[in-house]
Amino acid sequence: MTEKLIKINTRDFGEIEINEESIFEFPGGVFAFEDTRHFALISPLGDDVYPMWLQSADDVTPCFVVFDPTIIDASYEVTLSKSEKALLDIKEDTSLRYLVIAKVPQNFKETTVNMKSPIVINCDTGAGAQFILPNDYTFRLPIYKG
Repeated sequence: MTEKLIKINTRDFGEIEINEESIFEFPGGVFAFEDTRHFALISPLGDDVYPMWLQSADDVTPCFVVFDPTIIDASYEVTLSKSEKALLDIKEDTSLRYLVIAKVPQNFKETTVNMKSPIVINCDTGAGAQFILPNDYTFRLPIYKG
């Protein structure tokens, strides 16, 4: 199978080429950006090296700096309702990826992540969504100590 490369304009990296199959579809967008449905996960530091950027594939914005929440909290657990699982067609053996959005202020040492509302991606179908968890997580967890 031949890889189809497409160009997208990014907020932080200018125009880049990505594999068309690496674009995720968010049926409901993400919070505050419900009309943005296509995103690419960009890893400028290497495959699966965080932070990563969740970049709109349709425009330069929105673009989010994201982290794997288990790097920040090894006991992090995502609990989804039946309707949330149905939205992303999640089955028992579905491969999932979880991401949390970072807020990066001018002083990067004050960066926080939203552990309460992760991005969930069904790696098998490429569908993604953002959910508010019932778990007792915070919207602004500092990631740098001291």
